[in-house]
Amino acid sequence: MGGLLINTMAQVISSKTHQPIPGLYAGGEITGGVHGASRLGTVAVADCMIFGRTAARSAKAYKQPM
Repeated sequence: MGGLLINTMAQVISSKTHQPIPGLYAGGEITGGVHGASRLGTVAVADCMIFGRTAARSAKAYKQPM
């Protein structure tokens, strides 16, 4: 498991500011902290599917200011 912290919208949280990094989304094995210290190996597929889909939807909705 990776160590990127994400919120419920799959936005990556900055370790310095503790705020979402604009336009950066993650899901699956690169993230950590979603399941806490106890994580079953069988959850990996569901984690990838749920947060991958959430990341895709959030990224689609994100509009970068010009």
